[in-house]
Amino acid sequence: MLHRLRRIAAFILILCLAVSLAGCSRQTRHDKTYYTWFDTVTTVIGYGSEKDFDAACAILEDVLERYHRAGDIYHEYVGVVNACSVNRTAGSGPVSAAPELMELLIFGREICERTGGMCNIAMGAVLSLWHDCRETALSGGPARVPGEDELQEARRHCRIEDLVLDTENGTVEFLDPLLQLDLGAVAKGCAAEKAARALEEAGFTGYALNLGGNVRTLGTKPGGESWIAGVQEPEEGADNVYRLRLTLDGAALVTSGSYQRWYEADGVRYHHIISPETLFPKNDFLSVTIRASDSGLADALSTAVFNMDLEDGINYVNRLPDVEACWILADGSVRYTDGFKDNILP
Repeated sequence: MLHRLRRIAAFILILCLAVSLAGCSRQTRHDKTYYTWFDTVTTVIGYGSEKDFDAACAILEDVLERYHRAGDIYHEYVGVVNACSVNRTAGSGPVSAAPELMELLIFGREICERTGGMCNIAMGAVLSLWHDCRETALSGGPARVPGEDELQEARRHCRIEDLVLDTENGTVEFLDPLLQLDLGAVAKGCAAEKAARALEEAGFTGYALNLGGNVRTLGTKPGGESWIAGVQEPEEGADNVYRLRLTLDGAALVTSGSYQRWYEADGVRYHHIISPETLFPKNDFLSVTIRASDSGLADALSTAVFNMDLEDGINYVNRLPDVEACWILADGSVRYTDGFKDNILP
């Protein structure tokens, strides 16, 4: 765990340096790093007075704490009916859920339907099998993959139709008692977007948020200089940290990569992005990066598009307004939509 956080922290540090090089501002630059939410590293960068930056951070902390607690599938919190609580009890009848959790579930159900199930928040029964195998292996235990019988049995309990949301009364119910939620593909991105919008509503601009690689910028830097973010080089030992860099003003950039969380069993690497079709990691790509105006959408689509075939993914993204994508294929080659290309820097 510590090793992974250090890798993320190093990436964020490089990102901070990259964005700070995008022009020169006369206003004071501030940054702050947290190790608090979503089992990852969060960095906020802003310009202006220290008082204003502290006020912005207070808003950020409040929003991220609420969504972190709401989306947590491993821990319960006093006074919060979160994803963990719902997984434990919603199979027995309707459960009143935290407002933030209801927002995540409504969005997650919508994304599942829009992507044809390629991003499915109801896949917890399958994902937990892979999570347990990965954690056991990374903790020094025996390295194994879930058995085919286990996976097929778990698949029976991943129907998004069995997730019943009563938006009027704010309740959640599972028609299948063995259904389990996993919000890993949507929670961070939605939290980053909610935090960004809260800052904008409070009058803050010229800020950049990086929530574990979910990057969201607010406007441009002071003076109109562009923020710059990078698509990480997935190849180990590469000379360059970034495969490419691009401008990112008032938008989000999210990458899902096979190099981010993985373990090895019998000489084969198994990463954390599990295909809803095969129930195994898909190895066509090293990473998929989505650029969009909304961080929650970018986060969910980075998973969904990773699970699509290349041409299907390109056609799907090209039909979406204000969404662009970049694929780094298993052979190291790069494909991207035309709109993504327009923002790439030399």
